[in-house]
Amino acid sequence: MRRYLILLFSAAIFAGCSLEPEFYSSVTPGVYYDSPTTIYSALSRPFTHWRWFQTMDRWQLQEYTSDEMCSPQRGSHWEDGGQWAELQHHEWTPDHACIAETWRGIGMGVSMAYSISEDLQGVDYVKCGLDNATKESHIQQLKTLVAYFYLKGLDYFGGMPIYRGYSLKEVPRSTAKETFEFVEQTLKDAIPTLKPYVKGTSHDGFISQGAAATMLAQLYFNAVTYIGEDRYDECARICQDIIDKKYGEYELAKTWNEPFGFDNDQCAENIWVAPSENSQYTCTWYYQQSSPYNISEYYNINALLTYNGVCLQPSLKPDGSSYTYVLGRPLQKFHEKDIRKKSYVYYGKKKFEGMFLMGTLVNPNTGKACVGSYDYAGEIIELVDQIAPFKQLGKSYVDVSQLPSDMYSGEENSGVRLVKYPTPDLADEAYRWNPDWVVMRLAEVYYMLAECKFRDGDYAGAAQLFNQVRSRNFTSTDPEPVTDANIDKYRILDEWMREFIGEGRRRTDLIRWGVFLTDTWWDHNPSLKEHLKLFPIPTSAMSSSNIIKQNPGY
Repeated sequence: MRRYLILLFSAAIFAGCSLEPEFYSSVTPGVYYDSPTTIYSALSRPFTHWRWFQTMDRWQLQEYTSDEMCSPQRGSHWEDGGQWAELQHHEWTPDHACIAETWRGIGMGVSMAYSISEDLQGVDYVKCGLDNATKESHIQQLKTLVAYFYLKGLDYFGGMPIYRGYSLKEVPRSTAKETFEFVEQTLKDAIPTLKPYVKGTSHDGFISQGAAATMLAQLYFNAVTYIGEDRYDECARICQDIIDKKYGEYELAKTWNEPFGFDNDQCAENIWVAPSENSQYTCTWYYQQSSPYNISEYYNINALLTYNGVCLQPSLKPDGSSYTYVLGRPLQKFHEKDIRKKSYVYYGKKKFEGMFLMGTLVNPNTGKACVGSYDYAGEIIELVDQIAPFKQLGKSYVDVSQLPSDMYSGEENSGVRLVKYPTPDLADEAYRWNPDWVVMRLAEVYYMLAECKFRDGDYAGAAQLFNQVRSRNFTSTDPEPVTDANIDKYRILDEWMREFIGEGRRRTDLIRWGVFLTDTWWDHNPSLKEHLKLFPIPTSAMSSSNIIKQNPGY
């Protein structure tokens, strides 16, 4: 079933490529939809858009505006008109491309879901070889997908234009409260109709009962940010129900890397994933954006174009001493005994270790090295936890004390790289791109419940939940467990960073804890501007509408 659905995901992109197309003057559901294949092909189209929505611009708005990740200028590369520095410095405008694409992506997702939903409502599923229970599940999944896009819109922009069906008539923005209530009610209506996850079955990218329940928990978890209301009790109740398997047989994985591994569609920790499979429908975006040039030599696999851009924000100054910011310093936040804090190595037969690329990039199994192409042309690349123009020492700068460290002073080897999703070697190349992109997993539910308990004064209960997840990251006793004595908002933010680094959520966490505008991190001074908790409505949307109103402050 999973392979069938992935093929349909792929086919949706190339739907116009048939050599012998059948033309319709108008789409009549009873004519066009005549089999399970045509139904699932249509159903998959909004989900292919949802899958695209997980990466690129949305990820960049979450990560580059925070203390986790960055894309510094590296010589003549990655300046890109200053757009990445604008995010780092909280200086974006309504013209920023990431903001425009995110607004557009939300609208497209809502429109696609409603359009297909209206089509499927007119289809006789029984005549197509399916049953009416499947039809109801499909309709509710599409409604839930609409709720998902509006939930993201609420997070990025506040109140959204609420459509309740496919329509070409423009509507004005609703308030944040109205948007919140629409998402809430849609999810409440959908949850009883969706199927719970059964352990041992493959995640296929469609929406389970657990995924919808997790969305509702996320909505309540950030309600103070969204509408100024404390809904932590409701979030905690749903999280406990998910952990207690009310919505599916979810379980924490025994290892940190199982949720991201080659067979993660089978992982019971994962709640919602975007499918990926070698030669079918692949998730290559993050690999290409973050990997150094010539990394294929280190991986011992066929080359794929890489851009050498995304890296962790640095923990160290150019002189090697540590920054002292409370936030940020991501690599340094990992204990030396944390088994994730190793450079990535693939051992064969789907076995691998290490969550980073760092240090000298020589493969310990093959001896092959990643060699530089620009600043370090011909030299073996050594990725450092620093961002500075070291090659300019003795030229533009007399000594290391003069070296700048900011978004405009990177080099080819600047910054540690994150490797959550594994890459095999040539012998196992058939597994390449098989890891699905994780959108939700049970560890998030544990962390949401832990934070809710902390906010309710149950420090010991919060610590216990954090430690249940942390324990898998050490070969023996956790050397720095969370306790009721050391837990505070910054420790909780560090726990969110360590567990979910690079998973596209950091901005939301910083806003929820009230530090997004007030705290300092690498190459970032406090903006202290309340309106920056929301992004502006993009210029492209404002110029094409007479009824869409701009967010305050822009």
